[in-house]
Amino acid sequence: MGTAVVLFTRDLRVHDNPALAEAHRTSHRVVRLFVRDPAFAAPRRRLAFLERLLAGIPGLTVVEGDYVDAVGRFEPVVVHCAEDASPYARRRQRRLAERFDLRLHPSTTVVPLDELKPYRVFTPYYRRWLEVPRRALEQPPVDGPTTEAQRALEAWLASPARLQSRLGPYLHFGAVSALECVIRGAHKPEWVRELAWRDFYAQLLFNEPRRFRLGAPRSEDDRFDAWRDGRTGVALVDAGMRQLREEGWMPNRVRMVCAQYLVHACGIDWRLGAAHFEELLLDADVASNRGNWLWIVANTRRLFNPELQATRLAAYVERWSNAGSPSIDAAFRSTT
Repeated sequence: MGTAVVLFTRDLRVHDNPALAEAHRTSHRVVRLFVRDPAFAAPRRRLAFLERLLAGIPGLTVVEGDYVDAVGRFEPVVVHCAEDASPYARRRQRRLAERFDLRLHPSTTVVPLDELKPYRVFTPYYRRWLEVPRRALEQPPVDGPTTEAQRALEAWLASPARLQSRLGPYLHFGAVSALECVIRGAHKPEWVRELAWRDFYAQLLFNEPRRFRLGAPRSEDDRFDAWRDGRTGVALVDAGMRQLREEGWMPNRVRMVCAQYLVHACGIDWRLGAAHFEELLLDADVASNRGNWLWIVANTRRLFNPELQATRLAAYVERWSNAGSPSIDAAFRSTT
């Protein structure tokens, strides 16, 4: 083939990137392209994190504008792109396919989005997910420097911890491969199960996007303001919301406690909370974030006791009850 464009989206890596590997196997000229879509708004902190990840991809061309027009400037014979589940990504895929020979590759999840029949319940999905044969990891077509995401993954795999990898932002942008995480992280089965939840919500979004729409939630009130600002008086909730504001991240268990408090204790529309999380989280994945909120709404019998959880997480509560928090850069350096 002649020119192939690899359109990077949420697969910001060269290692185990099926789209990039296939392009180099089959084309004489490969253009690595990332398009900043001015119509797609994102918080400043997440954009800064994105820029750091883009800088780690060798030979990447970064432009701003409409992605179809940007790809067309290179007159490609074929366009390679990672498959994705969100309505935004699927609109992009449809537009690209109307003009180019578009090849989609499984890259953002461990199991391809259409590999299994649609599931609404995690446990049967997880059983089948474990049985699906894994594809081979793709080797990088060219050598490149070790990225911060790779260093973070190596540090996590070598650590004795079983959960709280803090790799969520890297996984969200595809700076590390979810499949590589599952294969190399087999000695951390609790973490692998969390990655299966990530796939579960992605296939649910892929098959039932209407369930994930935020729409127009009810108006905010003083209780929402107190929750958002970490002023509820519930120690663990306030600690979590402070960390979210300061770092753009918090542990999954704390996210669930904070979401449960807003929905079940305050009776506030889950969509307000989901939107606030997505405004601040570095790993503001539509599928995982809104999927977790939907789970909280539906599961009224399996509620976390915030006081008990605060006791178990006493050091965390004390840490985030104190004034003065590290910046996101400092926080991520401390984990990598």
